[in-house]
Amino acid sequence: MADSPLHELDAWLPFAEALRRTAPDGTAETVFTGTISPSSWGGSTLDDGDHEARWADRSRESRDLLHDAVDPLLALTGGREHGARVAVTDTGEVRVRIVDIPADASFSMSGGLGSIVFVEGACPEPYRREPVDHDRPASRDVDPGAVTALVSAALPDASGASSEALDAVEARLGRRLPSDVRALYLAAGDGALVLATGEEVDDAEVFYGLRIAPLDSDAARYLDPVARYLDWSFGATEVVAPDPGGRVQALAVSSAWVVIGDDWGGNLYVADLAPGPTGTYGQVLFVDHETSAGASWVAPSLTELLAGRPVEVGRPGTVPGMSVHRLDDVTPSTEVLRLGGAEAVDLGPLAGHPRLRTIVVEPGAATGLDALARVPALEYLAADTETWRAMLDAGQVPPSLLAAGFTPSHGEVYLLGQIAVANSLLERWGRPRIIVTELSTAPAPDEPAPAPAPPARLPWWRRLLG
Repeated sequence: MADSPLHELDAWLPFAEALRRTAPDGTAETVFTGTISPSSWGGSTLDDGDHEARWADRSRESRDLLHDAVDPLLALTGGREHGARVAVTDTGEVRVRIVDIPADASFSMSGGLGSIVFVEGACPEPYRREPVDHDRPASRDVDPGAVTALVSAALPDASGASSEALDAVEARLGRRLPSDVRALYLAAGDGALVLATGEEVDDAEVFYGLRIAPLDSDAARYLDPVARYLDWSFGATEVVAPDPGGRVQALAVSSAWVVIGDDWGGNLYVADLAPGPTGTYGQVLFVDHETSAGASWVAPSLTELLAGRPVEVGRPGTVPGMSVHRLDDVTPSTEVLRLGGAEAVDLGPLAGHPRLRTIVVEPGAATGLDALARVPALEYLAADTETWRAMLDAGQVPPSLLAAGFTPSHGEVYLLGQIAVANSLLERWGRPRIIVTELSTAPAPDEPAPAPAPPARLPWWRRLLG
């Protein structure tokens, strides 16, 4: 990738010029830091290092100019996300840094690394959980005839799906569809199923209806684990508490959730074919697109959702101690620990903890890092570069890790140091390195550059970068 057109300075000059032209009068230097990918780009633009100079402060005309200048770059990304830092002075000098991010790594818009993944395709533990079959019956109030009547009245001109198409869905799932869900699709393969009438239309306390998801739609794409957590740093810190009534299994996502519709706002209604030990087969759950894991109980069946129209969405319960911020609060059920504070704490007592899978350590917050190699469930660790460096030098990197993250050092982002650490870690797992390309319009010096200092005198991250 490093020899692609994206890594040529000429490709970036129009964008740099757009940055210069859209900067406020008198600006000596403008810097864009962010990411670009085949379909999107984003980040922050600072003028003379002023962190108050926000993107939104620019005029619509300026933003359009930048959008037009960056579009050609998106076409050069080769299907991958890249980190980018573009600096341009008022005299037209341009400096560009391009960070080639491996497929399983991320680059934050703040200018630093997000997370790196050591095991290809690995997901955080809550997203690897498989539903358990509790052999629960359907609700006694399931009534396919009532669903057919409701749907036919609301959508008299709708075309239903075929029985063969529904059979194919069941074969793919390896589970039978509830009879009222089959009735829904036999009556209408898609369409806006609006049930509210009269004054109910404006009543937020009444279930309005749903937009039926066609059997061949891509609505279920949001139930893909990566689509929900987006980045390991988010998914690893999620906890999914059990439903207090035992109706819904504590799953981040489930292969037994069948999308039946949405609320016109990106949120999904799903039929749950693997309910909890007290749930009902085919119960309806609500998947909020603004949450990264889990689903909320809505109704015992599609029949009762459409006919009874319950208005209260059940919320997942909470279990004290599943995610904590102090070592003293860790319990046998703790899954996520975030440590910060002025005084470092000794992690020694964590050795042997059976469920702790994620630890986030702020700079200087912990000692006794060797104990982490004896936390068997630990799969994600986020720390600052100095902490990672100390662990690498001492051979204390936990072998159980599936991914790693980075916390800022003293509130600043040291990108090159992060990349040096990341590459050392990636090499341990035999994963592709992160490549950094530096480009500049500055002329080469007339005099030869002085010989570099001996490696032992260079900063550790420069030694690793070579």
